[in-house]
Amino acid sequence: MKIKILLPFCFAIACNAQNKNIPTDNPLKTNLDKLVQREASVYMEDPARVGISIGIFKDGKSYFYNYGTTELGKLKLPTSKSVYEIASITKTFTGTLLAHALIDRKIKLNDDIRKYLNGNYTNLEFDKQPITIAHLTNHSSGLPQFLPDQSETFKKPMDSVAFALSKFYKNYSKKKFYEDLYEAKVAFKPGTDYKYSNAGTQIAGDILEKVYHKSYEKLLSEYITKPLKMNHTIISTDSVKLMTCYNEKGKVMPRNVTTIMAPTGGILSTTEDLVKYMQYHLSQNDKYVALSHTPVVKTEGDQTGLFWRIHTYEDGTKTIYHTGGTFGFSGVLQIYPSENMGVVILSNESDGESQGKLQDIVESILKNSSKIN
Repeated sequence: MKIKILLPFCFAIACNAQNKNIPTDNPLKTNLDKLVQREASVYMEDPARVGISIGIFKDGKSYFYNYGTTELGKLKLPTSKSVYEIASITKTFTGTLLAHALIDRKIKLNDDIRKYLNGNYTNLEFDKQPITIAHLTNHSSGLPQFLPDQSETFKKPMDSVAFALSKFYKNYSKKKFYEDLYEAKVAFKPGTDYKYSNAGTQIAGDILEKVYHKSYEKLLSEYITKPLKMNHTIISTDSVKLMTCYNEKGKVMPRNVTTIMAPTGGILSTTEDLVKYMQYHLSQNDKYVALSHTPVVKTEGDQTGLFWRIHTYEDGTKTIYHTGGTFGFSGVLQIYPSENMGVVILSNESDGESQGKLQDIVESILKNSSKIN
């Protein structure tokens, strides 16, 4: 494979079998470099792809790779400091904060969530079973995915859904959220089934604010980003500069700036910061980490901790992970405690296959982790 250095852009152009030039800073010197190159090149061959940033932590060392561009039509390679929406990976931060609240005895997993809500929400139960904090963390509350229900919006052409939701939530308030919660219908007896709910995660974040008498943003800074020196990890606002994001047709997508929904998907971050976050979550002696990774309910197959997803392979080893996607960003963050390893990949393009294919890259890197050193 031939590498040519282009100035003044200062990144390599790697040529794959289809002769499509893929901008990258991968030096292609080590076995890990070559492994990442092989997997990333296959992913980037799809003409829908724009840019990706990869961060790997393994046995005390950090590795970073970037491909593509931050904006179509420009030679602007992303870096480990490029800021992405991390979408539902945010939920793992909320889970980590819940671990603090549990250990600090601010909350209990079996608490009826109505204990922390202002108002008489008689609708938040099913067959006399109330929704508990535990039900929020493993998506078994029966609450809808969004408040208000957006099922009609998702029936529109996909190109327009992102803009419709962006417009709707731009001026959506927390007051309106809790008014809409009165109208929410619990789909099943809490704890008996699975239904992914952003609304439920929002409530978990609001409970944290109530018991600590601090904003979610303040809690994030105090317990996670400041101690870990994650200087570029913040809540999304209109004022924050962010790279351009796209759908599979190359259409620029609106940003996800629903700040009241920060606990469920409102964090912005970089691979540099998320490698620090993964390193922290590999600290199994840390009581907050251990609790956040503990399954709320032990079941067959995949399990869920405090929003963290837990998968056990056939050989008994475990991976702890979460994916994330908005209409223009995709990502996956996955740690492997037995290998003292974590991988995060962020993309500024999103489609129906991007999260799954990013996870395929992560799995391949794990499978070949013995070749890293």
